[in-house]
Amino acid sequence: MSGSADTMPGERTSERTGERTGRREQNKAENRAALLKAARSVFAEIGYNAAGVRDIVRRTDLASGTFYNYFKDKEEIFSAVIAEMTGELLVRHREGRARATTTEEFIRRHSSVYLHYVAEDPEILAFGRNNVTPIRNLFDKPDLRHLADAFAGDLQTAIARGILPKVDPGYLMASISGIVFEISVIMTTRDPVDPDEATEFATRLLMGGLGNLPKKA
Repeated sequence: MSGSADTMPGERTSERTGERTGRREQNKAENRAALLKAARSVFAEIGYNAAGVRDIVRRTDLASGTFYNYFKDKEEIFSAVIAEMTGELLVRHREGRARATTTEEFIRRHSSVYLHYVAEDPEILAFGRNNVTPIRNLFDKPDLRHLADAFAGDLQTAIARGILPKVDPGYLMASISGIVFEISVIMTTRDPVDPDEATEFATRLLMGGLGNLPKKA
């Protein structure tokens, strides 16, 4: 027996076992991703209330029972879809409000990141338009909590650096979040959808109140 090609039987068995385990894990990841992609499309098209597990599975090549290997029910996969979206938003906010150097820049960047994220992809736009209430119901759930925690951290840092005024951070966070979200709800109903206009409105309202808003002819 010679050379590096020589392997013991136990080593070959271990390699085959590792390969099978690797393929299983890859298949599981691909199945979960396929279900999430299908779910986002279904929720965008017909909304959370009208959608069912069967509608989601039909968009994949998976057997109907496979769904329950990954998700307990419709609510759980809806939360998982939201969690995916918030992950992308977290990345964008790190390049947005976290780099702001003035109060207006902080508010404008926060508003712009969210409103453009909602508006730029037709499927995400439809998802937001058709699922307002289910999204609201997730605000205090773990799936959105890390997004809120990141915002709270950026806000506290901005206050400490003198970028934002030393006011109650809880009220300030609730005000900014609520205004931007509710403006996004109205924005999604308009044709054309204009995230720049929505960003400008949110920023001017938060910076100067009603007297600072652009007037309509």
